[in-house]
Amino acid sequence: MKRMTKLLSLALSAVLLTAAVSGCAKIEQTGGDGKTDVIGADTDLKTLDPGMMYEVYGNLVTYAAYDMLFRVKGEDMANPQPSIATEDWTLDDTRTLYTFPIREGVKFSSGNELTAKDVVFSIQRVQGMTASSNQAHVAGIESVTAPDDHTVVIKLKAPDASFLTKLASNAFCILDSETVKANGGTTEKDKDTATEWLNSHSAGSGPFVLESWTPKDQLVLTKNKDYWGETGNVEKVIIKEVPDANTQIQMLQNDEIQVALSVNQDNVATLEGKEGIAIKTATSAVCTFLMMNNDPAIGKEMANPKVQQAVRYALDYEGLKKLAGGNATLPLSIIPQGFVGAMNRPDNYQDIEKAKALMKEAGYENGFSVELTVANAVTEGLQWTTLAQKIQSDLKVIGIDVQLKTVEMTIMLDPYRKGELPFLVMYWTPDYYDINNQLEFLPGRSIAQRAKWSAEGHEDMLALGDKITSESDAAKRAEYSKELQELMAEDCPYAFLLQHPKTYALSSKLQNVAYNDLCKIQLAELSVA
Repeated sequence: MKRMTKLLSLALSAVLLTAAVSGCAKIEQTGGDGKTDVIGADTDLKTLDPGMMYEVYGNLVTYAAYDMLFRVKGEDMANPQPSIATEDWTLDDTRTLYTFPIREGVKFSSGNELTAKDVVFSIQRVQGMTASSNQAHVAGIESVTAPDDHTVVIKLKAPDASFLTKLASNAFCILDSETVKANGGTTEKDKDTATEWLNSHSAGSGPFVLESWTPKDQLVLTKNKDYWGETGNVEKVIIKEVPDANTQIQMLQNDEIQVALSVNQDNVATLEGKEGIAIKTATSAVCTFLMMNNDPAIGKEMANPKVQQAVRYALDYEGLKKLAGGNATLPLSIIPQGFVGAMNRPDNYQDIEKAKALMKEAGYENGFSVELTVANAVTEGLQWTTLAQKIQSDLKVIGIDVQLKTVEMTIMLDPYRKGELPFLVMYWTPDYYDINNQLEFLPGRSIAQRAKWSAEGHEDMLALGDKITSESDAAKRAEYSKELQELMAEDCPYAFLLQHPKTYALSSKLQNVAYNDLCKIQLAELSVA
């Protein structure tokens, strides 16, 4: 969850000086050949510890500061390629035993050599961090061993058709074990204390090294001179928090930034025809959804399955689509377009009379009042509060009096993850680009636990999920996927709202700008003309 939106700014210079100018970062060139990119964004970052990081913009940072056995390259999320692992990796006939020879001569930013023991430590560290949302990514691993300094063997508990794509996520970042251990890191269950240190230091072998991070202000990365791979000519990247899309557009026009990532199809229209600025679109798997708590002690009326279904039928999906922009899609359930067997919501899905009938069956013919928690956040240029106001209006028609409670994302995430909120707007972006990633929404699994949705009584859904997880035949996976979506459309504590379109604008000065939904911009590939 993986599973949203933001602004990217880049500028030419050798040495970066930042100063507050009308609330924006001012970039000045003072000589030299170095290039600095400033990325304006409205991130959801809570930590820079790869083992704990689960936020949408996490991989933007980890892909810059760390490396993995496999990495997503360019814009292709569906086919991760060997990185620290070499091309001659193998999988045995049981489809559970992977053997990864690893690249020799790779150094961490500390100067320590990366060996198989660092890969083993990094994975086992995440396995021991039971409070981490990344537990779902390593849960299928039975063992990870290092028979020698340059070989890693991973044995799975069962075949997993998505395992290579999982390897390309931040859960599998390779950390410098010696350095991390010296700063509180351990593989012992719930004993690791390295997170605070990793919030201000990086311990990776990626193309950049963390220089500093001031939450809600900016994050600075500098070039790793010892990086083994090819990179662009950018020497420093600053991820600057600029939450307002209009400010991003203004900064782009003033050449204060070179990429605006948080714009949408409507507000980007002001940039049409501007000299030196291009508008681009990209595939996005970012979804927003409503979550309704299944525990009556928390969710009260929202815990009733008939109320949940009434909510799904009451929503004006076409109206939501207009808010997000014409290229938005309407997923039927947990599988967005681009994933195996994805289904969109049928036209004219909204049925007010059916929704009212369901409310009556649930015993709430006269309606009720409920608090809807919404973060003061943005997904691909669309304010969540705007979405929440539309939902409030739609549900009023069937007697649900929605009281909006707006909070900061950083305040909302903890009670959301603990399953303490009755009704909320939330977002999801995949941590790895495979349908198996979406199965965390199934009853009893990690996302479902946040809605207190237990596995009991949902054996049919779980059986389909198990088939999807291990099936290597794409046609069969698609068949199982569609069957699962149809079941969940009738019975689940979610209402999927939108799969958001991705629109961004950039300066013609930039080269090699590769966008993908996993790590957003591939920072290592960026160059400035």
